[in-house]
Amino acid sequence: MKSFRTLAGAIALGLLVAAAGCGSNGSTSGTAGTSGGAGTAGSAGTSGGAGTTGDAGTSGAAGTSGIAGTTGRGGTTGSAGTTGRGGTTGSAGTTGRGGTTGSAGTSGSAGTTGTGGAAMPSAGCGTTPATTAQTTYMIDVAGTSRSYIVTLPANYNASQPHQLVFAWHGRTGTAMQIAGNYYGLKSRMTNAIFVAPQGLGTTSDPNDTGWPNTNGQDIAFLRATLAWMNSNYCVDQARVFSVGFSYGGIMSHTIACQMSDTFRAVAPMAGAIFGRTNTCLTHPIAAWMTHGSMDTSASGGVDFTAGESARDRIVTLNHCTSTTMPVDPSPCVAYQGCDAGYPVHWCPHDGAHTIPSFAAAAVANFFLQF
Repeated sequence: MKSFRTLAGAIALGLLVAAAGCGSNGSTSGTAGTSGGAGTAGSAGTSGGAGTTGDAGTSGAAGTSGIAGTTGRGGTTGSAGTTGRGGTTGSAGTTGRGGTTGSAGTSGSAGTTGTGGAAMPSAGCGTTPATTAQTTYMIDVAGTSRSYIVTLPANYNASQPHQLVFAWHGRTGTAMQIAGNYYGLKSRMTNAIFVAPQGLGTTSDPNDTGWPNTNGQDIAFLRATLAWMNSNYCVDQARVFSVGFSYGGIMSHTIACQMSDTFRAVAPMAGAIFGRTNTCLTHPIAAWMTHGSMDTSASGGVDFTAGESARDRIVTLNHCTSTTMPVDPSPCVAYQGCDAGYPVHWCPHDGAHTIPSFAAAAVANFFLQF
């Protein structure tokens, strides 16, 4: 296996062809009254900005009995809705990003059942797989034979939609190297199905594997593989994720560009975005990103500034502001004002072209929120 330093200079050549396409306590007749400034039709209570009959509502600072809703800050029963962080039909509530009727809405800032919305069972639900053992599969994509490894969870249930995680190897890497622990996510996402695709080598060196997406070949491979997975396994199509390091991070950014309408979130580590970004979809995508501030892989196009550039594209895509707030684990920050349900976390670290020790737990927790 070639060392990354040895290959750093060669990465540029392999990547130049990459295309990513890429709630005062008042009486019933309080200060604002039935029709006061914060009356029935305001923006925060059951149907008004401050409650039924007063500045702050019948029994709470901003609603009937809570800050922003009927019984809680964000909805019927909690900050994220009745049963979870997301929405019945989408990442932001029943009929909009902020709930049924507004930014805090009847059912919460993120909806009724989960940040990522209700589960979307695939056609393969109800189908018993031929094997539950980790298996390598082959698939023909426009005349080219491609391979990928599928690993099912120990509790795989053909009638229960499972999260699906694609994990991409780095340059000169192999699917088998990733399939061992899937970047540390396998033991943390125990209900997920994992896929480790195998990249193609170059014409001059079959071992120089990666994801240049030449003529769209790698996205075509992904689409074909995803279709096969949806047909043969019980996949939650609302919770499909991508993770990868280096060239695998680049592939994750390519997915965030070209398949943001299909993938719920990506986690590029030491990645970059290449190609004509004006061909990227305008659909937002949640993203957790990390990059070493000492990464000087400039010749390969994946140095720290390249990571920042790729980050900025997603920050803009998700309509985030430039303001950030600290988030676990340190030194991560979360961009503020992003589209509801599409957070962006940025985790710069002091290392070079490496995966930080906090990455596995942080990525798993980020994915599991959806």
